[in-house]
Amino acid sequence: MKLQFTIRRSIRVFLALAPFIISFLRDWKSSLFFGGPRTLTAPEHLERATRLRNCFSNLGPSFIKAAQVLAQREDIIPEVYCREFRKLQDQVPPFPSRAAARIFRDSLGKSPNKIFDEFDPDPIAAASLGQVHRAVFKGRPVAVKILRPGVEELVSTDLRVVRFLLVLAEAFIDENLMGSFRAVLHEYERMMGQEMDFRNELKNAGRLRHNLRNNPRVYVPLFVPALTTRKTAVIEYIEGVRVDDVEGLRRLDVSTEDLTQLLIETWVRMVVVDGFIHADPHPGNLLVDKQKRLVLLDFGMALEFSERTRLELLKLVHAVTTNDIDSIVDGFYTLDMVDPGINRGVLRDAAQTLLEIQLTTDVTPRQIQEIAQDIIDTFYKFPLRMPTNLVYLFRASSLIEGIAMQYNPRFNALQAATPIIREMLREIAFSGDKPMKDRIIDGAKEFYTTTRELAEVIHRMEREQLRIRIHEADIFALERFFNILYRRLVSGGALGVLAIAVTFIGLQTGSVFALVLALLAIMVLFILLALVPIPRTGGGDGTGPYFK
Repeated sequence: MKLQFTIRRSIRVFLALAPFIISFLRDWKSSLFFGGPRTLTAPEHLERATRLRNCFSNLGPSFIKAAQVLAQREDIIPEVYCREFRKLQDQVPPFPSRAAARIFRDSLGKSPNKIFDEFDPDPIAAASLGQVHRAVFKGRPVAVKILRPGVEELVSTDLRVVRFLLVLAEAFIDENLMGSFRAVLHEYERMMGQEMDFRNELKNAGRLRHNLRNNPRVYVPLFVPALTTRKTAVIEYIEGVRVDDVEGLRRLDVSTEDLTQLLIETWVRMVVVDGFIHADPHPGNLLVDKQKRLVLLDFGMALEFSERTRLELLKLVHAVTTNDIDSIVDGFYTLDMVDPGINRGVLRDAAQTLLEIQLTTDVTPRQIQEIAQDIIDTFYKFPLRMPTNLVYLFRASSLIEGIAMQYNPRFNALQAATPIIREMLREIAFSGDKPMKDRIIDGAKEFYTTTRELAEVIHRMEREQLRIRIHEADIFALERFFNILYRRLVSGGALGVLAIAVTFIGLQTGSVFALVLALLAIMVLFILLALVPIPRTGGGDGTGPYFK
């Protein structure tokens, strides 16, 4: 029976995805084996992205979650597909209450009616991995989460199918891109393993509650540990208004400006102070209760940063707040946000442009997004990479920014976050969490490492072993520069020949006025030819091939 299910599921997934796989391969090659890339227009990409989103939705829980993971990877997936995948919510039908009661009984040894004072068999919410029921436990309202039956076997089967499809695709797709997709698959497996075990939610919620204990404006609901297992979780039920319900917030007399400040402050503190964040702050997971507290929900997706990563993030955010472009680029390399082969000059120009438009008050958010996407498009031809923890950090940041922009369409995240980040940095600098002796030792180690690397560079120069690499982006720019320069030289030579010819004709005809007028016109053309700037190589317009 299990083998038959695997075969049927594999056939269904393959038949559903095969047309899209072939279509993407045709983008990369005009035919599967020969020819150049196929170019699609932006509307054609949008139409295909919509069909792919619907396909993932029809294939069920595994692919809904996979789309949500892919939606955060704008470093490997074009923005139009990410935007469509973000629309894909866990909108799946609930499973029967009888099945829910059976799973609860198998996990805890008793049926819900014997444990709870009241238990509503009709779920109040259903998602791809489980559903939620209301209940009353020892006189207090609670939410009961129950894992969807058969979801573990379904996810395991789908993972095997996707691995097989990736093996087939390796013959056609660039190795750098394949490496990125394999990393996404690995992250998907890890994330699904965590979210299908509700004990991880209990642990993550406890840690966040401890970190936020001194902030009375933020609340993390309590779990009932004795009733929380791998397939069940019982959590304090909190009534509140979603953070994207502006009218509801007005009824509670909650200022959206203050709430924006609280959201930014809370997540910045999670990152730079605690090193542990709630990684899925979409509006459905954030409420404001009657006490005007920000209530966090759903702790299946949390993220921890190592001490090294946290330190480098601190340096990076400090560089952003002080407009230190070189340090920002250093942070990109140190945090492995980009492949070491990416040209530093190209990266520096992109970082400077983004920083300048973020700090400009007369640029609309839509314009900022368009400019940022143009810059991202220029990098698709190069081997970009993004560590998983930073992917989810940026996802959380974009979700918070999206909420703030619902309150204020002209919201500028960098301008709003800069004073908060600076205050956090001052707090860390004078907090005394780390002994001064350790700070001195860390500084000495960093100085020693820098000195040793500098000495190695000098030794290589002395031995004439220092290699300088020219990046592909620079070659493209040089080609365009010399092509334009060549055309200018040819045009200038033609104008020179024309000037000589006009002078000869003028001397022969004796018309001084016509001679002077013609020479002046040629001179103006020559000056214009010399002064017109050489255009820079720009980003894509979203109409190029999918694989570059």
